[in-house]
Amino acid sequence: MAQKPATRSIGIGDTAPPLKVAKWLKGTPVKSLGKGKIHVVEFWATWCGPCKVSIPHLTELAHKYKGKATFTGVSVWEHHAPGDVSYLKNVDSFVKEMGEKMDYNIAAEGTEGAMAASWMTAAGQDGIPTAFVIDPKGKIAWIGHPMDGLDEAVGKMIAGKLDVKAEAEKARKQKEENAKRELMYAPLKAKLVAKDHRGAVEEVDKLIAAHPEMKNQFAMFRFMEQLKFDEAAAQKTAAELGDGMLKDSAEGLNQIAWTLVDEKTGVKNLDTALALRLATRAADLTKHEEPNILDTLAVAYFRAGQMDEALATEKKAVSIAEGTKEFDAASLKEMKARLEQYTKAKG
Repeated sequence: MAQKPATRSIGIGDTAPPLKVAKWLKGTPVKSLGKGKIHVVEFWATWCGPCKVSIPHLTELAHKYKGKATFTGVSVWEHHAPGDVSYLKNVDSFVKEMGEKMDYNIAAEGTEGAMAASWMTAAGQDGIPTAFVIDPKGKIAWIGHPMDGLDEAVGKMIAGKLDVKAEAEKARKQKEENAKRELMYAPLKAKLVAKDHRGAVEEVDKLIAAHPEMKNQFAMFRFMEQLKFDEAAAQKTAAELGDGMLKDSAEGLNQIAWTLVDEKTGVKNLDTALALRLATRAADLTKHEEPNILDTLAVAYFRAGQMDEALATEKKAVSIAEGTKEFDAASLKEMKARLEQYTKAKG
């Protein structure tokens, strides 16, 4: 989706751009910033997972600082065709569904993307959620992730103790670090854009050789990329991860095991013994009480031809899932479909 170019760059200490939104969806419309009042302007989107996680936290802060700071969330970068405003209904439905969990002013930008351009792009911010703290004079005093320092920044601003110069220096250093990181990752990104999976793994190995501390950071990514061109090497990596850094991580073991056994992944020469070992370890770590992990174990049994174990494990997974409050309905539906499949297969 094309975005309107930013007319100027902004940063900490600069005057905040105006709030030119397409529609106010909740709360009290904010006509202007500054004028003796502290504002928090946060950018989010309905499709953004981290944004959804941060919404309850923003509500807590809005309540905590009620009467002292005004919180406003602006939806940006929503998916839509040029000039198509139907996305506004989707944003409105999302806000209504969130209800009291999203209890602060909410607005959505227009189709031209002016808010994202004049705020996010102008400030060099390319990820959401991102929050801006605006001081009583309408100046930007802080920029960052809502879950990382916003509470402290607002509290200090209210108390008159926020060191804007220090925040600006911190932002400058962070920008420099981001630029260095961008340069460092450029070769890897090029391989990913070209869908050169082997080349991507080679670039990751170069990064790890130069920065050994990155090994764990890239472990899962490296495994997933290897799987796209060398199943044997990928499964060897999976075994190493299962016996090493992920040995005591039920979530990590389950992720690898599911990736291997899921037919959508398309592993042609599956090492069923490895998949079972990883899935069993994950189940043991969770005392065979986590339905998603049991589901993975059931699929691993099925792929290994152990029908009795597959059926019994899937039954237990479904039973626990049905008794779990707010368990994902789509996941439960898939589990039940597998249970039916295994029942028929066993005859």
